[in-house]
Amino acid sequence: MSIRKSLLWSYGSQAITFVVSFSTSVVVARLLSPREVGIYALAVAVSAVLAIFMTFSVHTYLVREERVDRALLRSVFTVNAVLNIVLAGALFGMAFVESGYLGQPDVGAVLLLTSMAPLIAIFEFIPTALSMREMRYGLISAVNVVRVVVTSAVTVALALRGYGAISLAIGPLVAGAVCAIIYTVTRWRDTVFAPSLANFGPIIAFGVQMISISGVAQLATRGSDLILGRLIGLSALGLYSRASNIQALVFSNVYGAATNVIFSHMSRELHDRGTVHDTFTTSIRNIIAIMWPLLVGLAILARPVVVTLYGERWLGAALPLSLLMVSTFVTLGFGMNWELFVLRKETARQTRFEMLRAIIGTGLFTVGCFFGLAWAAASRIVEAAVGYFLYRPHMDRLAGTNPGELERIYGEGLLLTLAATTPALLLMLWYRWSPNTPLIALAAAVLLGIVGWAGLIVARDHSLMAEVRRLYHRRRGA
Repeated sequence: MSIRKSLLWSYGSQAITFVVSFSTSVVVARLLSPREVGIYALAVAVSAVLAIFMTFSVHTYLVREERVDRALLRSVFTVNAVLNIVLAGALFGMAFVESGYLGQPDVGAVLLLTSMAPLIAIFEFIPTALSMREMRYGLISAVNVVRVVVTSAVTVALALRGYGAISLAIGPLVAGAVCAIIYTVTRWRDTVFAPSLANFGPIIAFGVQMISISGVAQLATRGSDLILGRLIGLSALGLYSRASNIQALVFSNVYGAATNVIFSHMSRELHDRGTVHDTFTTSIRNIIAIMWPLLVGLAILARPVVVTLYGERWLGAALPLSLLMVSTFVTLGFGMNWELFVLRKETARQTRFEMLRAIIGTGLFTVGCFFGLAWAAASRIVEAAVGYFLYRPHMDRLAGTNPGELERIYGEGLLLTLAATTPALLLMLWYRWSPNTPLIALAAAVLLGIVGWAGLIVARDHSLMAEVRRLYHRRRGA
């Protein structure tokens, strides 16, 4: 499958999952209190910290390898299964620790349910990894849609019946079981259940490198949630979790959906041509053109957006949301660095960078917690700036870009952001950042921004226009 068709499948499914997930978050926010959301967020943080030490990214190993045979599949299945079983046991034990020794029975109950998820995930691992390798994003996209629909339906149904934080844990569990069945049925020829340790050494070495890179970042993020929950309280964690969930929803559905496809294509391009320049530059240019205006726009409109969607009791999440949007804006300045370092096999250098970011970021976040939720969120901007100064000097070398080439892309992105967000900024200044800014005025400002953004895209003959024209001619020919 071509990268364009893969992106269409990926974004098509992401559009559906975004609408469903976002709608569910609005409904759940109306049904649950910040404290109940904070209970689930604390349980997720505990489970994520434990999962970090078992996250070997074995599926990435399969995607990266030039040749995959049955022996390799059996080996990666074995490694993944052992890690998931250990994780399930750790979560099961931690549930009793939270309930008995730490005095958080609600958190313990959520962890007890969460401990079943790694066991279910064992059965969908091989089909999912092979589908990514073969760029079969039609199947992946369909299963992702099923996952989010089942999760949302079960979560909302249980929340309506008053199950509180438990409803947030049961939904993903049921959806995981359904998706595991779908993958097993549709790709039954690829299922592997016989254990093997034939390629144990290289897999473990790769896994340790991945833990050092993504694991350190995850540890810093989830560890910060634990710190916030313990220092400020579960209600504050619930507000921060709501803001970070919106950030993650936007980031994963736009940036994440694209980079999953782009990584597979860059890997193939590197094997075939020895370079990733064309795919990288076109991709990062398109991503920034879409993401930067979206992030800054949400940062400006955070107060009315939060109150309109979630209600007055969630207004405390608005300022953290604005600050997290700004931090993500800065992070995209060194976007797709993970893909470049993994493909160029420079993960040792990336490990050092991530450890330094984690230490600085966690330290700043902890200090911020002593001054309040807003200061804790603001520390993420400083952490993102540290990441930029660490990674940016290596981007040209790894991507094969010319000096100044990425800066021109960033400059273009800033122009598009200015065109798209100026009407919203002027509106909020006029209404003095009121969370009750009229919806009609908000809609008009957003529409005016979109018109200005689209006009600049056309005037500059942006690479997005090439994609639009290609899609138009293809549909016309069909």
